[in-house]
Amino acid sequence: MRKKGLSIVGSVLLASVISVSVCTPSTQAITPDEYVQLGFGFFPHYGLNTYTGTAGGDGNPQNFPSTLFAPTDFDANQWVAAAKDAGMDYVIAVAKHRYGWAAWDSAYTTYDIETSSTPNLDVVKAIADACAEYGLKFAIYFNADDRYHYPNGVMGNSAYTDFAKNELTELLTNYGEVIAIWFDHAKAINNAQAAQLEAHVKSIQPNTLVFFHDDDKAADSDVHVTELVNGDPPVGNATPWEEAWTLYTDYWSYTNNESPAAPWSSASYTANKVRYYNKRYASFAVSVPPGPNGKISQAGLDLMHNIGQILRWKQTDDRSPLVTYSGTWADQSNTSYFKSTDRNSSQAGAYAEYTFTGTGVRLITKKNSSTGIFDIYIDGTKVSTYDSYASSGVFDAIAYETTSLANTTHTIKMVVTGTKNPNSTGTGVNLDLFEYSVSPAQAQTDTIVDDTNAAITYSGTWNHISRAASYDGTISYSSTQDAYAEYAFSGTGVKLYTQKGAGGGKFDIYVDGVLQTTYDSYAASQQNKVLAFNKQDLAPGNHTIKVVVKHTKNANSNNYFAHLDYISFH
Repeated sequence: MRKKGLSIVGSVLLASVISVSVCTPSTQAITPDEYVQLGFGFFPHYGLNTYTGTAGGDGNPQNFPSTLFAPTDFDANQWVAAAKDAGMDYVIAVAKHRYGWAAWDSAYTTYDIETSSTPNLDVVKAIADACAEYGLKFAIYFNADDRYHYPNGVMGNSAYTDFAKNELTELLTNYGEVIAIWFDHAKAINNAQAAQLEAHVKSIQPNTLVFFHDDDKAADSDVHVTELVNGDPPVGNATPWEEAWTLYTDYWSYTNNESPAAPWSSASYTANKVRYYNKRYASFAVSVPPGPNGKISQAGLDLMHNIGQILRWKQTDDRSPLVTYSGTWADQSNTSYFKSTDRNSSQAGAYAEYTFTGTGVRLITKKNSSTGIFDIYIDGTKVSTYDSYASSGVFDAIAYETTSLANTTHTIKMVVTGTKNPNSTGTGVNLDLFEYSVSPAQAQTDTIVDDTNAAITYSGTWNHISRAASYDGTISYSSTQDAYAEYAFSGTGVKLYTQKGAGGGKFDIYVDGVLQTTYDSYAASQQNKVLAFNKQDLAPGNHTIKVVVKHTKNANSNNYFAHLDYISFH
């Protein structure tokens, strides 16, 4: 979309004469509660910041030309596949950060992707499409400040408000269903502007949630959003909440860090944090930032995969309409309960029943000196009798847990017996919440094919050498244009590993005869056993993977070498 020299004033005036091509999404309502119940989200901070070497809004954006944005191997599918592998349920795409640079081709500014080094790339579309492919919900981050177009501030500026509306219109009409708009730095605008932006969003997609990252505007935010450093939701929190944080050291987006930072580099630590926030009625969204090449590092991918291998529990409160009650139940409140609520009954035969789909379920209750005994049924079969007596109050007590169910629909039912422990002073029982889980998919065992394997077909001139740092001590390389290495396999996933270095060139990778990507193997210093390609969504059956030497190179490279270290598949 060519719009060189377009001024902000001009762009605002154009809004009255340009007909926007509207792609009306088939929006399905998502409530604030349903958003929180998603539980775990991916918040990849990637954009011009990735290439400036600065954090957030540091520095003058006038000194950061759009051409700095120059990914060499951008792959939003890799990001979203990793998010799904981690057990995440939604992605927040950073469409515009505080610099004001737009990660899509906007008709209202030249400070955007169209004037970058990759003018044909639309980051927002790539993420939205990947979310649709992998079945994750799609949200958009839009910074309420804009230091490029309005260096003197946006507070109370009606021209800015109109400009923001125009950009939001593009985002809400061109990328399908958007479950939420995340307005960061909302302190930069006043309450009247916030109200106008919220009304504008909902005039286009009425069911899109609107979040303002500013405690002063919490009442206008569909979900309370905050960063981990700003404090945690309280125990018993009943306000829809999202906590956000980065798993890397320096900043939300890449600066000079290829690996997650301790303690977040521990999958169990991060998974425990997800549970910690979920039990406080908060979703947890994290950034594992892609690097300048446009991909998440192997260390980041490994962490996300390992998080996904840890069982995650989702919560259903006692007040949920998904819980069916029979008999007499009384509502109780205490901040020590999940969402500060509980239901109690002492009527023999009264029950609470919950239907869920998964491989595991928990029933959470309260124990004290006046509580009684109840029976627990799974799919109509009695599996346990629980005595909830305790000499003193115990909240968040697990009355029943199983993780060995078939992954299908089940019911769990608690039935009041009207009986008690001899030491108890009453027969009442409490339901705080149910939790359910789905066992993580077990990691596939890959078959590794070294470069020396006779089943690999080489064409053209290739050198096969020994190198201790390579897999199994060998590697093959070529700089001959159109030389190729091809391997046939049967499975659903394949990976290809290479070497990067000062003489690394570019090569194409094909699967089943279709070009998948062009890989630039240049690096200032040598890197061994580097993952160059990863595709895990193949149809079961026979496939081929092929590496073709292009005899082209990065401007900084001193040669055209393409290396094949090994292939793995399952």
